[in-house]
Amino acid sequence: MNKRTIGRTEMIDFPSLDWIDVPCRVDTGAYRSSMHCDDIHMEEDDAGQKVLVVTFQDGGTHPPQRFTTFDQALVRSSNGSEELRYIVTLPLRIFGTDFSIAFTLANRTSMKFPVLLGRTFLRQGFIVDVRRTNLSKKSHA
Repeated sequence: MNKRTIGRTEMIDFPSLDWIDVPCRVDTGAYRSSMHCDDIHMEEDDAGQKVLVVTFQDGGTHPPQRFTTFDQALVRSSNGSEELRYIVTLPLRIFGTDFSIAFTLANRTSMKFPVLLGRTFLRQGFIVDVRRTNLSKKSHA
């Protein structure tokens, strides 16, 4: 299998959200990938099914997304605290290729990057060169 090299930070796209050139941090110490959202709440549809409603990015720039398929997981941060988070699967585009990735949802306003790519993503054929940045966009320039 050919492995692609990515940098410690990258610019990625979320085509289903119309979210382009999203800065992300690659974190080999994180098991799961995570992304920022401003609001997460549950609603019921007309049939009584639970729907996860998520507003991504800051200030509601993008319309809320509705997920009928989602999961939850206990996530332990680097400081040892634990938090129950929702998990949704979204297509992510990098190097012009789409990958279906599970993301935990968290408020990352205090973080520099709205998206963190963890090891479950990297296992799909990536090597990280921590000396470099934005290799995926440079390869398509």
